[in-house]
Amino acid sequence: MSRFKSLLSAGLLVSLLSFACGSASFAQTANLDSTGGASSALRSPEQRVALVIGNSNYRNAPHLENPDDDAQSMAQFLNSAGFEVIAATDLTQNDMLKVVQDFSAKVAARGPNTVAMVYYAGHGVQLAGENYLVPVDAKISAPSDLVNNSVRLVDVMATLEAIPSRLRIVLLDACRNNPFPDVNDAGRGLAIVDAPNGSIVGYSTAPGTEALDGTGGHSPYTSAFLKLAREPNVPIEQLFKRVRLEVNNSTNGQQTPWESSSLTSDFYFFGDTAVAATRAPNKAPVVQMASNLPSRSVRQAYDYVLSEGSPEYYQEFITLFPHDPLCDHIRWLLREMVLAQAWHKTVLANSPFAYRTFYDNYGNSPYGQMALKLQMQPKIVPLMQATHLIVPPQLAPTLKPVNFGLPKDDGIKLGNTGGNPGVTLGDKPKDDGNAGKTGIGGQIVHMPLARCRSSRPTRHRRIRRRS
Repeated sequence: MSRFKSLLSAGLLVSLLSFACGSASFAQTANLDSTGGASSALRSPEQRVALVIGNSNYRNAPHLENPDDDAQSMAQFLNSAGFEVIAATDLTQNDMLKVVQDFSAKVAARGPNTVAMVYYAGHGVQLAGENYLVPVDAKISAPSDLVNNSVRLVDVMATLEAIPSRLRIVLLDACRNNPFPDVNDAGRGLAIVDAPNGSIVGYSTAPGTEALDGTGGHSPYTSAFLKLAREPNVPIEQLFKRVRLEVNNSTNGQQTPWESSSLTSDFYFFGDTAVAATRAPNKAPVVQMASNLPSRSVRQAYDYVLSEGSPEYYQEFITLFPHDPLCDHIRWLLREMVLAQAWHKTVLANSPFAYRTFYDNYGNSPYGQMALKLQMQPKIVPLMQATHLIVPPQLAPTLKPVNFGLPKDDGIKLGNTGGNPGVTLGDKPKDDGNAGKTGIGGQIVHMPLARCRSSRPTRHRRIRRRS
């Protein structure tokens, strides 16, 4: 155990140093301009706005049992945590763009001390290293259909990043199996996303792996989040670690959540939120190792490396306990994480040499054939390059779109979102002849934050509904 204890000590030392440097981190953050949000934002009360989408009733893809209920429960939870919530279910592509527009306008209106959160449950697919959120009306029989008829996650992230806010949270319960067998270039689950500065992106399962829809009214990920997030004064990165352990245990290791974080300040869903805003993110472990307990040491080590979610810790566990049954799961997690990271770096490089090198090393992986295609014709739009800001027309002139809004291309090429009918810097969504309709039983509900807490439920104002 000595090597593992040394690794643990190193991890704790980093955490203690991070905590000790919290005041320095805050001092640095406080000097940011309004795009970072700290200098001006902390002079006003924290605002909270959330967009919650659940897509269950797909027309041309397998029905999902739980996203609608997941979204409803998540919306109620966030409303109780002080968020003004736009809750939407079973949305077409056009309506998904509309609710993101509405949400972006609300975030901008609340000012730079706003916490903006997006939760999506439904089908999500990766293609050529890109992640796409699938509307209920998507009809997809080729890669170009996925590009044109879904909502590109990078565009949603770029929209949030372009609007001054203190912190951005994105939860993706969308890593279920690929629902479109004709799109055989799609990898399993979702691809890695690098969280922009001041953001945290949570996945329901590790990159490149699939999540369960669940059988008990909620998905395992949403169920665990709702169960654990009500405890007061829990730092958000600590919360995600707890959720990872809960989901892994409840699914017997079939599903292990993961996140990407670039937070500059901390956040609590409940508790002393003003204090959280002045602190650096708390990255301390949530599982403590007890020494001199041979009968429990392996399980404690297992829980520790799972909660930390680091490939380096996975490797250390494998080295220490190569013959323990728990090691099989850690080996699998490490293999999938290394593959997903290698593919992510390859697509970021976006060169024929990078794609060929990937194929030479991982040709038998789900990304092998896509690597060969991209070797012949690399992506026209780089991986982290947004092509659309999904904002209302009145908001567009106030933003500074750096590298956004690339020229449209009439030809459909892998990685090119030029045909995507997203909203480009204030353009209106396309008129599909279904104005006011939101697909099969779809609805959009605004849940404003109540000024006074009471025992009465929050009154919901129904905007539009199609039965």
